[in-house]
Amino acid sequence: MFQGVVIVDSSIDRFLQTDGSPETLFFRNTELIKSHGSTRTALVEMSPSNSASAPPDLFVKAFYNKSPLHSFKHPFRKHRAQTQWQISWHLLEHGVLVPEPMGYLIKQKGLFWREGYFFSEALSGCDNLGTLAKNDKGLSDRLDSGALIEALAGAIALLHDSGVTHGDLKWSNILVHGKRNEPWFVDLDAAKLRGRFLGPGYVARDLARFVLSGVEAGTDASIINRFLDEYALRRKVTRESLHRPVTRVLRKLKKRHKKKLRK
Repeated sequence: MFQGVVIVDSSIDRFLQTDGSPETLFFRNTELIKSHGSTRTALVEMSPSNSASAPPDLFVKAFYNKSPLHSFKHPFRKHRAQTQWQISWHLLEHGVLVPEPMGYLIKQKGLFWREGYFFSEALSGCDNLGTLAKNDKGLSDRLDSGALIEALAGAIALLHDSGVTHGDLKWSNILVHGKRNEPWFVDLDAAKLRGRFLGPGYVARDLARFVLSGVEAGTDASIINRFLDEYALRRKVTRESLHRPVTRVLRKLKKRHKKKLRK
């Protein structure tokens, strides 16, 4: 039995009324984005169309249990699908750009979660920064003279000003419009609503993860420094206050990445 919320008369609501199983979304006209042990994500064309190039209009993320222990429904722990739903609405209310959520469903039996699903609109004309860094030769100029790095700093500052930490702020979890400097945050299931003001210690992991993605993409150090300067300015904190906590987390992330590369 599924529990959750879906927007009335949305595409996912109409689909569930006729089909009933969110898992079958992955067998429709679907562009699979990512699939591994505990999650699977896809873009799905929900609106009937005769055009083979019709853009998808639904994003779906399925969550599967990481372990038997992870399936236990702890009374004080929210499912990742529910977290992404609630955080998305909170951020939208604070002016942070995220795809509009359409619903979430959790399948459970007694005290155990089976799987969960999160649904949102699919953004057109956008790609994630990680993919752009690999394929778009003009991204460096856009980050530099195109003022995209300032837009990213402002968006992340606004995210943190709302009291939320992303939890996995790598470049592949930030979508950017092809022509406009509009950063959108995705994959918010690890995000946390922490409080009204987040000091440097709370935001260090987000900033270090963003910086490391930029370094691994070959972004010039001067652009990374401009990002940190602009972020500090937007949040009315000193750059010096960020240095120690961000550097500490950055060292740990680099060690972890080196271990992964050796395997």
